[in-house]
Amino acid sequence: MTEKEIKVVGMHCNSCVNAVELSLKDIDGIDEAKADLDTGITKITMSSDVSDADIKEAVEEAGFNIA
Repeated sequence: MTEKEIKVVGMHCNSCVNAVELSLKDIDGIDEAKADLDTGITKITMSSDVSDADIKEAVEEAGFNIA
């Protein structure tokens, strides 16, 4: 298992948090994604290597950006 933290910009409510988490969990290899609304930090737990590009794409598809 590998853990990674990213800073997601633009989350304003719990629906935003859910959108980011669900989008990340859709990526093969990501087991868990927990976004914190107050800090913007999203903790990702991966069972296999996931590229930064795939993570960025998932966050952008949810309507947000990575700082």
